[in-house]
Amino acid sequence: CLLQAELVNYERVKEYCLKVLQKEGENFKALYRSGVAFYHLGDFNKALYYLKEARSRQPTGMDVIRYIQLTEMKLSRCSQREKEAL
Repeated sequence: CLLQAELVNYERVKEYCLKVLQKEGENFKALYRSGVAFYHLGDFNKALYYLKEARSRQPTGMDVIRYIQLTEMKLSRCSQREKEAL
């Protein structure tokens, strides 16, 4: 529901999903939605962790694969910027 709102409150999505994961650590939807929330909040390392956990539960989920690719691109760009800054 929260992901379908026009203006998504990703902080709230993250909080709810992490609560679900405390009780149901293998919950695919909570893993995926946590990854998406962390992605949009700019925490790409945590996003990648949760997205990969989600993929391990449902390897053919195209949305998961797409977000993993987006996250890896963001991490690559961040790493490139850091190298250029040195």
